[in-house]
Amino acid sequence: MKIALFHNLPMGGARRVVGEQIFYLSQRYDVRVFELNPQLKSSRLKRDFDNLVGLSGKHKRLARKIDESGFDVVLAHPDRLTQAPFILRHLKTPSVYFCEELLRIAYEPELGYSGPPLNEAYETLNRKIRKRADKKNAESAGKILVASGYIRKKVEDAYSRESLVCPLGVDTKVFKPSGKKREKQLIFVGEETNFNGYPLAKKVAEIAGLRLKVITGFKLSDAQLAEEYSKSVAALCLSRNEPFGLVALEAMACETPVLAVNEGGHRETVVDGKTGYLLPRNPEAFVEKLGSLPRHMGKKGREHVKKNFTWEKHGKILEECLKSLLQ
Repeated sequence: MKIALFHNLPMGGARRVVGEQIFYLSQRYDVRVFELNPQLKSSRLKRDFDNLVGLSGKHKRLARKIDESGFDVVLAHPDRLTQAPFILRHLKTPSVYFCEELLRIAYEPELGYSGPPLNEAYETLNRKIRKRADKKNAESAGKILVASGYIRKKVEDAYSRESLVCPLGVDTKVFKPSGKKREKQLIFVGEETNFNGYPLAKKVAEIAGLRLKVITGFKLSDAQLAEEYSKSVAALCLSRNEPFGLVALEAMACETPVLAVNEGGHRETVVDGKTGYLLPRNPEAFVEKLGSLPRHMGKKGREHVKKNFTWEKHGKILEECLKSLLQ
């Protein structure tokens, strides 16, 4: 099987998924990666025009190149500028779209925009156009893969399409307990924004009398990140409507209990009362659980990850989905 893999993603969790998929598939098949490097430094108006008009042309030319190169199937990931990529609507080669999340600014009220009337009118129109493009692009895929049942339902509602759940994984040879004594520390991985739950994390740490270790960006290696998980008494996973949540899995793989908000993909990765807790957005609820974490919870978390969330399992589901397009 000759596979073309497309993405236009910045560094982050989604890019990690791309790397793991390339590693798995390239051991078995001929895989070639296609990616774009957009110029993001320009005025807002020019950038929006380029993203919604010029970008489609770039994707069309790339789709033609792929179609003419004899690939059997295309695995398309999101484009950072549109979410579902334009390339899907231009391809003749059978395609699978790996949809980790929808265009969140178009579907989640919490990400609504408010400002001066003229700016608000422009932003409303811009988001409406982007939503329409995202929908048409996603509907053009031969099949859609998602990481969680939570996103599968959103895909069904937004695109009127069925999708197949292909859960993400963790490398438990890297993300593992260090064996060192844990410190009076909570770990929070993500940007320091309200949407990610940072104010709540600060409040929980303050009430509990624990240090809050904040990891932003991708400044640490996986081994260094695993070390920080292993130092902490618990990981706080507080993002609103998290599509899946690799942080929770990484923490559990390091035998670190997870305290997560009872929303989104966390409901599918954290086993409430066994590998961590699913809680309301109330700092007192988090602090109460911190005061009575069972000793076995960390080990149960690692067992849960090793059994249910490996890149090998992810790769097998992905592989079968790609093969099914050729039957």
